[in-house]
Amino acid sequence: MTTEFGLGRKRSMETPRAASLYNAAALPRETWTKQHRYWWQGGAWIDQGATGTCVGHAFAHRRADATVRKEGIDSQYAIQLYIDASGDHTLQEGTYAINACQILKNRGEITDYFWITSPEELQATLLQRGPVCVGTNWYDGMFYPGNKYGNVYISPDGALAGGHEYVVNGINLEPPDGPPFYRIKNSWGRDNWGLNGTARISTDDLHHLIFDEWGDAVLIREVK
Repeated sequence: MTTEFGLGRKRSMETPRAASLYNAAALPRETWTKQHRYWWQGGAWIDQGATGTCVGHAFAHRRADATVRKEGIDSQYAIQLYIDASGDHTLQEGTYAINACQILKNRGEITDYFWITSPEELQATLLQRGPVCVGTNWYDGMFYPGNKYGNVYISPDGALAGGHEYVVNGINLEPPDGPPFYRIKNSWGRDNWGLNGTARISTDDLHHLIFDEWGDAVLIREVK
């Protein structure tokens, strides 16, 4: 595992793949009016560095960007969210997405959270509702995105490095080149990873990571 980038997502047995806990109803495919959507992502760009605070940073990015935006999101906010969710002041042990959801709800920042339980539901959510926080296995090949189809992609190649939490904030089901993809916003800064802190991943690869490898994807509903 690289020491340049920290990870820190833990897998909770309370949120297994295909769980029905807090399930958001899937939108019927026939209601989809577009095949692509890129949510705004300029609210904050914060870097967890080599710490294990990815869960705090991912949910901080989600709160800063959409759909009800919170002002003043910075590294201090992300780290405090991580500490509140984990109790870990060393910033190395990692934590669970569900802990961050519960902290945000207890704070009054969100009204609810919903686990996404199928590829169709994930696509509908990205097209219609907003970005999601995703926790998956992270492989060595994903640390350094490569050039494919004229853009920057990651794929789950190489050895398993650990677990990582990140934001998925874009989808294109009919790109002009290459397979359908999602856009990831990561928490390693704009200069250190991918294209200005983002990269694409094929829909097949992300669906495999979430629904076959015990990942999770959660939509939070902010207080308006």
